Amino acid sequence: MYRRSGYREQHSPENFRGILREVWLSPGRFFKRLDPDVGFVRPAIFASVIFYLNLLFGALLQAILLREFTYALLYAPLLGLVVSIVLAPLFVAGTAALVLTILDGAPSREKFGPAFRSLGYVTAIGAVLWIPYAPLLALPYGAYVATVAMKEALNESWPKAAAATLIPLGAIILIIFFSLGTSGAYDLLTNPS
Repeated sequence: MYRRSGYREQHSPENFRGILREVWLSPGRFFKRLDPDVGFVRPAIFASVIFYLNLLFGALLQAILLREFTYALLYAPLLGLVVSIVLAPLFVAGTAALVLTILDGAPSREKFGPAFRSLGYVTAIGAVLWIPYAPLLALPYGAYVATVAMKEALNESWPKAAAATLIPLGAIILIIFFSLGTSGAYDLLTNPS
């Protein structure tokens, strides 16, 4: 099995608040202590919950700002749950596959688990994306945290981890910006509602 050198038995917290706190405040320590062999379920559920909360809080904030309390607000929790359960783990898995493709030329079974777990928990940075202007700070910090996660999870050097992380994230951001246009991208970053 793939193991980091110097892996300690003291594990990172894997409860919701503990993950949010550690990933935001001390990502190096969190990902250094993250057990790479536990599995996919917890990070997939965590990423889905973060995505779901963003959808709910974003819809609620939009309804409050526009003062439009319609029946659509009642459908948001159910539809958001279905979308987040499907899309969040697929997004994390796709990003992990892209990172491993850049690092090794193709994803391997040995490294996919640790990469998926780490990137699943990196989504904790997305907990604030529904707040106006928060993406302006969260996106660069999220890129840094993702780099730290790949460095620690895959035992890579800083330059390799940065390249493997920033190329897929940059491509995703560019695709969003080009599809929305300049004004749409600015509106998304400053006021997601």
